[in-house]
Amino acid sequence: MSEESQFKFSSSEELDALVLEFSNLKAYADVLRQQIEISTGAIMELVMSKSSLSEIKLLGGNAEVLLPIGAGNYVKAYLKDVNRIIVNVGAGVSIEKNIEEAISNIEDKIKKIQSHVSSLQNQYAQVVTRMDQLQARINELYSQIESSRKV
Repeated sequence: MSEESQFKFSSSEELDALVLEFSNLKAYADVLRQQIEISTGAIMELVMSKSSLSEIKLLGGNAEVLLPIGAGNYVKAYLKDVNRIIVNVGAGVSIEKNIEEAISNIEDKIKKIQSHVSSLQNQYAQVVTRMDQLQARINELYSQIESSRKV
């Protein structure tokens, strides 16, 4: 086997391996991006919930609210007791807490999810950096293979 054909073979093998790694990283980056979007949506929902509870706390009892009943329909209702809130603590379990504890619980959840999002964003940045490196090497190898075919 000549040196030139061995170069083509090893470059071609390296190119195949790099393309496979790039493809796997792209799939992983897509998963990370989806997790970031889902987590960001959860943060937005928690922020709205915290804001609503803070507003309810300021209004005290006897405040009028629109209660969603589904399919974009609402009914006017009056809040009677705003001092106790039913809070989901996970695994389908809900407990009653006072409004300050409920707000504090939501703030803790927001912080945890923000930390998770930050970690996901760091992972995503590392994956994208590696993909950029791979793309540069793939382009280089492809050019080498193409130029050796022309010779």
